[in-house]
Amino acid sequence: CFTAQLTHNARLPLGRNTLPILLSVAVSLWWSTGPACAQGTPIAGFQPLVTYSLTNEYKTDAADITFFFAEPSSSPGGSWLGPGSGPHFELALLDTGAAVSLITHAADLAFNIDAEGFRGTALQPLVGAGDEPLNAIVNDPLGIYAAGLGGRTTPNNSIAVPTSSMVGQTSVSIASLPAEAFLPGILGIPFSSQYTTAIDSSDPQVFRYQGRTVRTPNVSFHELGSGASGAGMNIQRQAPLVLKPSASFQSPPLYVYNFQNILTGQPLSEDPSNPTNIQNGGLFLNVDVQNGNKSLFDQEFFFDTGADVTVVSRLNAVRLGFDPILDEPDFTVPVIGAGGIQEGVPGFYLDELTVLSIGGSLTAQNVPVIVLDVPDPSNSANVVPGIVGTNIFAGRNLVIDPNPITSPGGPPALYISDPVTENYVWSSAAPSQFWQTGSNWDNNASPDELGMAVVNHVSGGAQEAVVNASTQVWSLDVSGPTPDSMTVRVTSDATLTTFSAINIGTGGRIHLDNGNLDAQYVEIVGGTLTGTGTVEAGNGPIPGQVENRDGVVAPEGTLNIVGSYSNLANGKLQLALGGRTAGTEYDQLTAELGVALDGTVEVILDGSGADIFWPRVGDSFTLIDTASLAGEFAVVDLPGGHEWAVRYLSDSVEIRVLDLSLPGDANLDGVVDGHDFDIWNQHKFTDGTEWSSADFNNDGRTDEIDYSVWFAHRFSTLADFAPVPEPAFGVGMAILIGLLCTRQHRRGRMGP
Repeated sequence: CFTAQLTHNARLPLGRNTLPILLSVAVSLWWSTGPACAQGTPIAGFQPLVTYSLTNEYKTDAADITFFFAEPSSSPGGSWLGPGSGPHFELALLDTGAAVSLITHAADLAFNIDAEGFRGTALQPLVGAGDEPLNAIVNDPLGIYAAGLGGRTTPNNSIAVPTSSMVGQTSVSIASLPAEAFLPGILGIPFSSQYTTAIDSSDPQVFRYQGRTVRTPNVSFHELGSGASGAGMNIQRQAPLVLKPSASFQSPPLYVYNFQNILTGQPLSEDPSNPTNIQNGGLFLNVDVQNGNKSLFDQEFFFDTGADVTVVSRLNAVRLGFDPILDEPDFTVPVIGAGGIQEGVPGFYLDELTVLSIGGSLTAQNVPVIVLDVPDPSNSANVVPGIVGTNIFAGRNLVIDPNPITSPGGPPALYISDPVTENYVWSSAAPSQFWQTGSNWDNNASPDELGMAVVNHVSGGAQEAVVNASTQVWSLDVSGPTPDSMTVRVTSDATLTTFSAINIGTGGRIHLDNGNLDAQYVEIVGGTLTGTGTVEAGNGPIPGQVENRDGVVAPEGTLNIVGSYSNLANGKLQLALGGRTAGTEYDQLTAELGVALDGTVEVILDGSGADIFWPRVGDSFTLIDTASLAGEFAVVDLPGGHEWAVRYLSDSVEIRVLDLSLPGDANLDGVVDGHDFDIWNQHKFTDGTEWSSADFNNDGRTDEIDYSVWFAHRFSTLADFAPVPEPAFGVGMAILIGLLCTRQHRRGRMGP
């Protein structure tokens, strides 16, 4: 998350303000699963995206004394900004927790803000996650219009919607982010405070845009105060919204004009000091929280559609029984903010969180929350007790109506529907069946875009569900009673797309046979991700993550992640060396954005007997290739019989052979002979072995493969493997003696 801090000017009537703009867009997703359904609450909820355009509509101080107030507009007027004479469309995150609206640097250029004469000079400091604050440029007032993406077309990899579906505001000052910002465009509370907003999860929008998959509920804007009449949704359950402070919602949003213009004679509508905002305004919900025998009652939590995860303050975390400093977290997440990425934000599971509502309260169970102190938008010197993120409302329709009770229409409320998704449970007991065959599912139909696919092992031996044609579902959960007992295999050229997350639970496996996964997030919790292919994680301009919490990721060739990859303390990355060419002869993990490391890396040698690959002195292998690398593996398990160097660079992890032993020489006496056979014979068919126990390929088991290595090299001497001159390998490397490493588990490869 990050906060936007308004610059101080002692002559301004607003004084100094801190406006929280809350985002939590780089988190992982976890479903707690039972035997036949997806249960619990995901870490990450939906991220509502809209499209917007800009016009040249604004009021001057000469024409209207209230020129600095934003004015709602039911249809676009004036002239469009951007290339050509028609509208230009960009994407933005609909964020009720954002104090101002922001456009990206790329959007700023596309709208020709500078050339059109709307460039301001004031800077808006943005402070938050990351090390360095950013300065956004405050632009001159203009018109901004937005619509949901349900009526879109995508000509030439762009977005277009009928302008008749757009509503907006005029005389609005927005801020432009610098090029180095990690953030997407933001449509903040100044916009949504003047409309009733319907978020329709029953109409998920999933499409490709600028090389990325966008996944968002359809969004529509209605007249303020229309929530009670349904705003097209007809929802009974309503949670009262607390508008804090109330005075901020009883007058329109405003920008702070530049008082220096009075002295210089410039129009007061030019070059604002601060962008349009609601003065310290925010939306709050009343919640009860239960964790064991500890409770919090009638708490006012900040409601933020830009936070896809729920947050509790550090003090409330202690009140609920967990200390973010002293206690080991259940999970950690990175949070993207103005200054970059804040890694390792601790998370815990609560028993229950109830949003107090009329027409039936909403109670979420097994609720993941992160612990973070965030400024209270209604009282910026203090910390908000908590934030209700969109994960609480995953799979539900919402109507947000911030209408003051003193205005015509209903009272301020959040209208919450029942779930719109449906479970589809795999029911076939056959060893292998196709995903698309309806009779393999309990509903007698394969899951659709609102289907939560639950692929659990049914009975008998190992099973697989084969995805041989591209398909889209809401979410996917894979699990089984024993390791790799239930597999979802995605074949060549097929893509399995989810609106929400993919969870690979204990005993579950997803194998990519040159296929693709495309999800908001991928979480590996006791399961396995294997194969060759691409895993895309994220939502349009918002990056996503593949998180290996306590499972195994085992590329078989190149496993490419479009997004970031995190290997946590109990996660394992497993690779095989079968030659010297990455991707075709040895396994490699690539990640477009970044990799965060902890846990274990395990490398084995591929092949058997005389065909087993045996690296020579000087051979090097790039195991991980990425844009940014953080952390190191806690455990490095490399093939025995070699002395290895491991180097962590800014964008890769490399290993190199410094010295080696004879293949098959278990006792390291320089010759492969009967003594080594005796060692093999003593330990044959034993798990948990190492080089000295005749496990020559480092797969954790002494077996016939190791015998074939001994047999292929019997009577060889060390002179047969004379080392070549060793190239320099640079600084910052760790030296590991591979023959001292032990293995706990055996890797299995899966054929097509």
